[in-house]
Amino acid sequence: MATEMTEAADKTGGMGGSWGKKFLNGIFWNWIGVVASFFTGFFLSPYIIHHLGDQRYGIWALVFAFIDYFMLFDLGFKAAVVNLVSRLRVDNQNDQINVVVSTALFYFTGVAALVLIITWSIAPYLHKFLKITPAYQSDFVFLIRIVGLGWASIIASNVFMACVEAFQRFKSQNHILIVCLILRSGGCALVILAGYGLKVMGVAVTVSWLANYILCYLAARKAFPAMRLSRGRVRLSTLKQLASYGIHVFVAGLGGIILNQGPPILVGHYQSEAFVGYYTLPSRLLQYVVELVTRIGYVTMPNTAELAATGRKNEIMQLGTYLNRYCLAIFLPLSVFLVVYGRELIRVWVGQSFSDHAAPLMPIFVISTTIAVAGQFNSSQILYGLAQHGNYSRALIVEGLLALAVMTVVLPRYGILGTAYVAGAFAILDRAIFTPFLLCRLMEFSLVRYLHDIYLSPLLTAVPVFAFALWMKAHWVSGNNWFQLIFSIAMIAVPYYLASYYFVAEHDHRKLLRGWIAARLA
Repeated sequence: MATEMTEAADKTGGMGGSWGKKFLNGIFWNWIGVVASFFTGFFLSPYIIHHLGDQRYGIWALVFAFIDYFMLFDLGFKAAVVNLVSRLRVDNQNDQINVVVSTALFYFTGVAALVLIITWSIAPYLHKFLKITPAYQSDFVFLIRIVGLGWASIIASNVFMACVEAFQRFKSQNHILIVCLILRSGGCALVILAGYGLKVMGVAVTVSWLANYILCYLAARKAFPAMRLSRGRVRLSTLKQLASYGIHVFVAGLGGIILNQGPPILVGHYQSEAFVGYYTLPSRLLQYVVELVTRIGYVTMPNTAELAATGRKNEIMQLGTYLNRYCLAIFLPLSVFLVVYGRELIRVWVGQSFSDHAAPLMPIFVISTTIAVAGQFNSSQILYGLAQHGNYSRALIVEGLLALAVMTVVLPRYGILGTAYVAGAFAILDRAIFTPFLLCRLMEFSLVRYLHDIYLSPLLTAVPVFAFALWMKAHWVSGNNWFQLIFSIAMIAVPYYLASYYFVAEHDHRKLLRGWIAARLA
């Protein structure tokens, strides 16, 4: 397979040529944003928890779990804009791109107004469904309304961020991410330091989201200087074209939101708000880390659309195989560390109460995330890039609804631990097995070979590292403080990545990586 990719690279500039270097540049700038997001969230979360307490932190998490449902109003239009503009820019169809952007902006502006109306109308009644302590109900109502305002601006900015992604200006995209992270995280930290509570924190977050709108617009103008927005360019036919692609993205988004935010809301319904924080902390930590993988997927989708538009479909399956394998290899040392030292990390990070209640969930979330997300996220993004994501989207919604139905039975009996088992099992069945099946059937490729080429070498390489980590914890480094935790993850990651360089990466890709690193250093 490596020989096939090398020949394709020589002919078309694939992963071994200039296209591969461009792809690596996109990944690099996305990872800059990931690192900024991880460190901000990692250091800010314990600060917020310690100053707010378990109950108010649970309310904070619950507000964002509810607000995230408004992303459903996107209806998949952002992904549709990325896909369509990526194809149009191949032929420099600037006039048609302006039609797409103007039409999408018209839609997103209407959605933003609808979000504002809904949040301000229903906020006073939500606490009747959720077990919010009476003393915090007024804070909860205010937070829903002010965060709804900020979320409306995020939705409205989607069209501009879609342009930035379609033109593959990932450097600008991540500059925006970093600036808004600084505004949001720094604002929350200053608010807490000054002695204010949840309400003012909500204002700080909303201000950062309003700044995001302005920066996205400026970045889109820079990426596409020929951009001309006007009501006269709004086309019903273009709206239908965006909707035909976006409806499947909407279904997938609905499934994703149900999977991510449905369980915390169920926990908030059946148990106290503190348990919402216990359940969401491990998954939130994994979200910070797994972005190392999912950010590659953001580069995969527009590149797949570009490859498909130029008829280079023979490279697409190779792209999926190698990207999934390397993403899995990147993530596995972190998986080993979190399985072995997860309880100690949570205790040192946020305290004993979270260690007692949240740490037992960690291995379940780690295993399912490693197999289903790290090993297969790029498969779903390739389906999006090919505009063949309908069955994948429907599978996500089925996964979400079935998981929630089972959780309503499991949660009252087995608590958040049983809920985590349900979420992990459904994730593996759907995203680690059914999703690659859809891609392999579409591309007429062997599913067994695809899974073998992705999982075998990274997992075999991880086995001795995992055994060493268990021995290290039992006899050498127990992980009782930050120094020991940092030392232990280094002792896990360094040997694994060195071994992966020789046993997981292909020879041609090692050469490409060395050349790319040398160019960056120069």
